[in-house]
Amino acid sequence: MRIPLASFLHTAGAAAAGDRERLGGRDGVAGAGMEQRCHDVTSPRGVFPTGRSIKALPAAGSGAARRCEAEVSDPGARKPSERCHPATCRWILPALLLLLAELACDAQPTYQWRDAVTSERITCQQCPPGTFVAQHCSRDRPTACEPCPDLHYTQYWNYLERCRYCNVICGEKQVEVQQCNATHNRACQCQQGYYSNMELCIRHSECPPGSGVLKPGTPFEDTQCHDCPYGFFSSSSGTNPCQPHQDCEKQGKVTNVQGNKYHDTLCTSCRLGRGNSTEGSAAEDDDCEQAMIDFVVYQNIPVKKLKRLQQILERSPKKQTAWTKAAIQEKFRAFLTHKKEEDSEVTKELLDALRVVKLHSIEEKVRKRFQLP
Repeated sequence: MRIPLASFLHTAGAAAAGDRERLGGRDGVAGAGMEQRCHDVTSPRGVFPTGRSIKALPAAGSGAARRCEAEVSDPGARKPSERCHPATCRWILPALLLLLAELACDAQPTYQWRDAVTSERITCQQCPPGTFVAQHCSRDRPTACEPCPDLHYTQYWNYLERCRYCNVICGEKQVEVQQCNATHNRACQCQQGYYSNMELCIRHSECPPGSGVLKPGTPFEDTQCHDCPYGFFSSSSGTNPCQPHQDCEKQGKVTNVQGNKYHDTLCTSCRLGRGNSTEGSAAEDDDCEQAMIDFVVYQNIPVKKLKRLQQILERSPKKQTAWTKAAIQEKFRAFLTHKKEEDSEVTKELLDALRVVKLHSIEEKVRKRFQLP
């Protein structure tokens, strides 16, 4: 809460008066033998002792505060230069600082202007934000201010003879966040999904597979990414944080493929390593076939042989677009899953392709794990 300057000075005087009362005039502070030419006021309630009669400073003259003089009638009183007791003097500096702050806050900005008639340099008051100088001041009249017209503004105290034009125009992929008004120019920023770079709006970066969003992009900064920590993954480029691996045991399933930072843990209901029940349903057979596809796709196969395996099964040309290993695995898995759903003999074709590419160790793992002949 802001305390008026006059109240502060009065309360400062109240504290000093209390010291004088306790000293009783023996230390040269106005007491029984000193009469001050001041008027009585009452200290503000709630800040210093309430209701105390104090001796306030007389009105300031010629821009400077005059010290309240005392008529010394006590022969034993000290010299005037010794009258400032430390308890009184400690209030002088804060009071002066507050006076300066009050003047700085409340004073209206001014500027120097030469009178057109007398050629005298005079001090004129500036115009507040949203207005401009319609007529400069003279010795006889103050500055005349008028509001800014439409599409014009002044943001600060000024002595402009016309307002500034709202010259900011929102560009491509920008949106207006501050309309032009009397006190502000138009303001624009990049639209959702873009950020400002070299005065251009650039699309936010997508975090690559294996990385997630650490800090989402803003209109002023690009997206910040980080590698997914252990137990989390991100399978594709995007603007989402890393996701936790699923827990197969909580689902009543077993882990078929352990997850890494590029893909989730893959669970299955297939009875791995124990053969498939002849009494099992078609859903169980389908689960085992999907488990076999997942198991093969996410084996540690060199990229070159993985591409060759994909070419054989897709019957595609040898030349392919450059893909990362994680992207090839995702694409290959989606292809084999689709092929399985078409009632294709995907198991036999996959085992044959492994043999052609000479991935014999993986072929043996698949046959043993899923009890295939």
